[in-house]
This record gives sequence, C-alpha cells and structure tokens, in this order.
Amino acid sequence: LITAATAATGSFPAFAIDQEANSPFIMYRDETAGFEVKTPSGWQKSEQSLPDRRRIVLFVNPNENDASADKDLMFIAYTPVRDDFTALSSFGSVDQVGQMTILPKGEIAGQESESKMLDSESKKNSYYFDYVTKTPDQPKRHLRTVFNLVQGATGGGGAVLVTITVQTTDDRYEALKGTFGEIIDSYGKIKK
Repeated sequence: LITAATAATGSFPAFAIDQEANSPFIMYRDETAGFEVKTPSGWQKSEQSLPDRRRIVLFVNPNENDASADKDLMFIAYTPVRDDFTALSSFGSVDQVGQMTILPKGEIAGQESESKMLDSESKKNSYYFDYVTKTPDQPKRHLRTVFNLVQGATGGGGAVLVTITVQTTDDRYEALKGTFGEIIDSYGKIKK
C-alpha cells in the first residue's frame, strides 16, 4: 500500500486518457515515457510528487470501505535512476530484481513480513511479477507489478524506472483477477 504526503507541485509527464463508450477501462497514455496501460474507469485518480523527484499516479477503487488497508488500488511510479542504468538488466535478472525489491527483507527493516512470489517473467523488455505479501496487523495483499526502464523520460539524458502495480486484499483477488490481468496485459509501448 502506498502512503506518501504530497510534496511541492512538480511537473508531471504529458499524458492522455482515452475511454471507449461503456468500457470498464480508460487507456492511460504517457507520451513522455512512451507507454500506455488500461486503468479502471470508475477508480479515482490522484497524482503525487515526492521530495526525492519520484512521482506517483494513483487510481483507487472508491467502492471499497474506508479502511485504507483494504483499498483496491493501482499506481504508476516514476523513479529517476542514474545515467549508467541503460537497460532493465542493469538492475539484475528478473529473479534478482524480485528478490531485492518485490520480496523485501522485513527483518532488515525491523518488522515481520511474509512475501511469496507466485510468478515472475521477463517479456516485452519489462519484468512482470505476481506475488502476495502479509505484514502484521494488515490483511494479506495480492499484487501484480510491471517494471520498465525508459530512457530519456527525464527530459534529459537520464532514465526513469516506471513501475505499474495493481493490488487488493488476497480474499478479493479472485473477483479482480480478470481486471488485473487486463490491466497488466495492456501495458506496452505507444504505437506510433
């Protein structure tokens, strides 16, 4: 679950949202980063800029109860990276990235957590992950994530790690599995 305070306003990437009539999805297109992905049409969108130059676009299901831990959500995170990271493999293989980022070492951070990788693969120049995680006093969550490195998306010579994640409580995952699959499978480069 993402929790972050909104920082001073920053510039967000040029993007467009297209919706076909009666579609349960809206196509989110980021022209600067050169990708598109479907988002749930009824989910509330917000944008946040963090002090460390990261940006996050959140989509939250408004139909869920008010407990923030139980929210269904999707987020797109933009993280600037050093210039020497020129390919996604600069971070390691899909398995190495999964071990370092998706399956956090809770004991290192001083908290108990359980994480289990269900599936991971490298395709379309991206890393795809399907996993569950459980932290104390929180419901077990099911997440699906795509990692992609976009060159030049900073407006300069650097790159941006684009991370797209959808998540819900594990007990609601079966009801949202098709929606999450359609979102993750829709991710791709903008066709020119």
